[in-house]
Parts: sequence; C-alpha cells; structure tokens
Amino acid sequence: MNNSIKRFLLIYITLSILVIYGLISFASYWVSKEELDELYDANLQQVASAIAAQHLAIQDVTHLYRNNQVGSGAKIEGEEEFYVRVLAKDGAVLYVSHPEAKVPLPTSLGLSTQRFQTKQWRFFVVKANEETIQVAQSLRLRKNTIKETAYSLMASQLLFIPILVLLIFYAIRKALSPLSALSKAIEQRDSADLNPFADGNVPAEVKPLVQSLNLFMGKVSLMVDVLKRFTSDAAHELRTPITALKLQLTVLEQSKSKLERESAIQNLKSGINRSEQLVSQLLTLARLEPDNLSRQVQSLNMLELVKESFQELLPLAQEKSIDIGLTKDDHCEINAVQQEIKILINNILDNAIRYTPNGGKIDVSVFNQASHVVLEVKDSGPGIPQNDQERVFERFYRGENQHISGSGLGLAIVKEIATRHGATVELSNLNPGLCFKVLFVRKRD
Repeated sequence: MNNSIKRFLLIYITLSILVIYGLISFASYWVSKEELDELYDANLQQVASAIAAQHLAIQDVTHLYRNNQVGSGAKIEGEEEFYVRVLAKDGAVLYVSHPEAKVPLPTSLGLSTQRFQTKQWRFFVVKANEETIQVAQSLRLRKNTIKETAYSLMASQLLFIPILVLLIFYAIRKALSPLSALSKAIEQRDSADLNPFADGNVPAEVKPLVQSLNLFMGKVSLMVDVLKRFTSDAAHELRTPITALKLQLTVLEQSKSKLERESAIQNLKSGINRSEQLVSQLLTLARLEPDNLSRQVQSLNMLELVKESFQELLPLAQEKSIDIGLTKDDHCEINAVQQEIKILINNILDNAIRYTPNGGKIDVSVFNQASHVVLEVKDSGPGIPQNDQERVFERFYRGENQHISGSGLGLAIVKEIATRHGATVELSNLNPGLCFKVLFVRKRD
C-alpha cells in the first residue's frame, strides 16, 4: 500500500472538520432554540401584560367585552397568531380571540406548556384584579422557526467546507514541498556526489531528516574513502611481492644446479609466506573497518587472552632464543570483542618478537591501574625513533627497519582495534628497547 502523508492529512483533517461542523451545528440548534424560546415567551408576557394593564386601569372591565365575547378571527390562520382568552372570577369566558380553536385550559399561573390532541401550546397566565388573562401560542411555530434558522446556518456553513478543504490541501501541499524538493534533489544527484544537502531554508520539522541524511552521507563518504585508500594501498603493496614471486619463479626455472634450485625454492617459499602474511593482514584490516556490524561485545579476562597468545607465539620466540614471560599478572576484565582483542595482543607480541634481536628479552605485564586495565610489553629491541612514533601506526609504514620481514600493517591494526574499544596506546623508548602500553577502560563491577 502506498502511504501518502498528503492523503492522510487531507482525509483526517476533512473528517475532523465534518465532526466539528456537526458539533457546531448541534450546539447552534440548541442555542437558537433557547434564544427563540426566550423571545417567544417574552412576546407572550408582553401581550398578557398589556391586557392586564388595561384591567388594572379600569375599575369595571366587563363593559369592555359586552357584546364582544368573541374575537374577530374564528380560527387561528397562522401559527404566529396569539390566542387570547379572558376569564371572569367565576370562570365565565369574557373574551376569546379565536372561538373555534381548540385550546386547553392551563392549570397554573405564569409560563407553562400544555398538550391538547396533537398540538402543544405555550401559555402565559396572569391575574389582573379578579380576571384571569391567558395568552397562548402553538409550539409548532417555534419548532419550525428553529429548524429553518438551523438549516439556514448549516447550509451556509456547509458551502464553505469545500473551500476550506481546498485551502487545507493547498497548505499541506505547500508545507510538504520541501520534502518533494529534497526527493527530487536526491533523485537527480550523481551517485559519486556525497556532499551534504543544504538545510538553511528547510522547515524546522524537515531539518532533522536532512541532518540525518547528511550524517549518513558523511558515513558513506568516509567508508568510500576508506575503501578507496584500502584498495589503493593493497594494490600498491601486493604489486611488489607478486613481482618478487615472478622473479623467484624465473630464477627457479633457470637454475642449473641442485644447489641453485634448492636456494630458489627456499626463496620462493619465503616469498609465498610473506605474501600470505600480507594478504592475511589486509583481510584482518578490512574486517576492522568502520561500521562493521558483526561484533559481539562481552566480558573478557585479559590475562587469559595474553596466556593464549603466549602459547601460540612461543615457538617464534624460542626460534630466536628470546626470553619472554609475564612479570605481572593481575586478574583484569574488560568489555570488548574477543577476536579483535586477541588480534591486538598477537600483533603486539609478534611485533616485539620480530624486532627483538636473538637472545633478547620481552617482559609482558597485565595489571589494574585506577580505572584502566593496562597491557604492557617491554622488549630489548632497537626501539622507535621519536619522530617515527606517530607514523608507525600508519598503514604499510615500516620506517628504517626495512630489513625485518613484515607488512607494515601490524601496528595499524593494533591502533584501529584500540580506537574501536576506546583504549589509548602509548609508546616510550627504553635503554635499550621499547615499551608498548595499551590502556583499556576497566569493566565496572
């Protein structure tokens, strides 16, 4: 189903208008009824009061009605006519305005309503001297007047509803025009154009949408830049080992003696191993790029992960006769992604083993420090020049140690993982060697 904001607003606002119109009409009917009832009751009182005033001004009023016991009209021709009846003290009729009209006798003074046959009558009764003056009027007049007044008001109001709906439709269309303009701008924009949309002239209700869209486009732009840089760096770095492998294969093909052939095979194996390591590091780095959603944060025992890395990398240290061990082993827990922290520890230890000379020493410490868990690795290698301590975290940067095998990605991966976990990395030169320290936020109890 194609949901339309314009259609939704137009339908529900129109229905609301009709409901309000009905309520207003209902209220107008009752207000009109009350007002007209008061007006007609006042007319009855005025007629009765005028007749009563004559009675009070004259001592003997019987001569007023002598030979004139009936009014000029036999029947009530129009419902707007008043019915007047004057009774003597003994109840005898002194005067009646419409003798043939069948009108009941009221039972009380003042205003009252009486039903007779199929008609309802509204009475006002007053006594003047010893006479009773009754003035009546059919209620049908009031009902008809109220209906006509209400219908006239409703009809006149109803004529304006289509105009009101058109104005509302125009207002909705005008209010939603920024969305249409934004949609058209998105549709016409080139896929390579990730610049933010201008939000200076958009309404306040639409601005959060534009800002969120700009934020999303910023993330996409960042991802595109990362992928471009990664692809460029990977292509550049893979070109050299592939060229070397081709040359080593050519040397193997052209070798004439067994010794030359075995040497070429050994060089080829080493080149394949270096290429394999480079590809592995590149894949690891790709998995660590921003917005990778396949991450599961959990509580980790840092000491246990370090011990696992020791077991995996111990053969490399033993091959170079390096003395590697734990100097401080506190129980430390952090909230992190296990696989990523394992990669971080392995890369730090592997880097230390690579740059520590044969017969050197590596001391690893895991301990709690205030609100942090600290992983500290000290080696007896050449250290890192002060000017290079920031650049060693760049991809493929290897500084002056080009003779040591590696891809130049290990510390870049360490930095990326640390950043993702809110950890900080600190480097400091020893005499001799390097101190590599990572400070994680400690898990709260």
